[in-house]
Amino acid sequence: MPAQTYNQIIQQIQSRKLAPVYLLWGEEDYYIDKLAAGFEQLLDETQKEFDFSLCYGQDLKNKEPGLKGVIANCKRFPVMSPFQVVVIKEAQAIDRWDPLEDYLQKPIPSTCLVICHKHKKIDKRKQVFKLIEKTGVSFESAPLKEREFAPWISTYIQERGYQIQPSALALLCETTGSNLNQVTNELEKLFINLSEGSTINDDHIQEHIGINKEYNVFTLEKALGARNPVLVRKICNYMGENPKDAPMPLILIQLYRFFSKIILLHDFIRHRLPRSEWASRLGVAPFFLGQYETGARMYTYRETARILHLLKEFDLKSKGVDCNLEPPALLDELSFRILHAR
Repeated sequence: MPAQTYNQIIQQIQSRKLAPVYLLWGEEDYYIDKLAAGFEQLLDETQKEFDFSLCYGQDLKNKEPGLKGVIANCKRFPVMSPFQVVVIKEAQAIDRWDPLEDYLQKPIPSTCLVICHKHKKIDKRKQVFKLIEKTGVSFESAPLKEREFAPWISTYIQERGYQIQPSALALLCETTGSNLNQVTNELEKLFINLSEGSTINDDHIQEHIGINKEYNVFTLEKALGARNPVLVRKICNYMGENPKDAPMPLILIQLYRFFSKIILLHDFIRHRLPRSEWASRLGVAPFFLGQYETGARMYTYRETARILHLLKEFDLKSKGVDCNLEPPALLDELSFRILHAR
């Protein structure tokens, strides 16, 4: 059976037309967790007492009966429902798949075995993967590309009955990272405090999610991009007094992404690429394009290249290589050298 999409598997859960085995794998936890929850909700509490079992890969590793015990459960027949559900979470910890390979030769139709393999890719050359694709369903939960993140959040918010201002969306994207579980958890906390149909603004983000709308990584990169030393100094002072709000590794990653896009924009301009294509080529929403254009005006190609080299240097310094500065002083020095790059 070929690999299937998230929506296809949701339809199978809703219709209760289940494959005997599902392998949910990949680096993005969000869809794996959502599907696993869907399988767990197939049975009511009474049925779960008899026809549902859950185990974790770490508990199966190098322990008896280990995976053999799980497979023994799979071979049982359901008691209180037409099928039983067996879920293995954190399956990436399992090192020997032999018992499962034997079971996959002829899986029990009345058992739905769900294997959750998170945080990393799976080796598709393994026999177990080939057997699952032959007798069951595989689903890869791949991380979103950077350009997909803002539209994904916007769609999620609209589906929950809310709207969001572009500036608030930018603030959310730049400061929560690309972890979908993290951003949805933060949004759910926000929804509790808003009336349905509300439009989320910067103040809502600051009040309910705890992201300072004036002093954050997003405003720092904009201030540096505009070569505004006064605003850069204010933001650095705040970050120095509140280091937990903006850890140095996050700042370096964001600034490297920012200036990488500026140097790309220089290439677009030099090769006369139509402006209508810039946002898609950069992998950003059109709303964000202005700040990169400003950066390209304020920094030459040569200066931007030097800044990228500088950020690599400060990445090493932040890890203690040839540097004894604490993060606040390190950020001050980095910001100064970016503003005065020549």
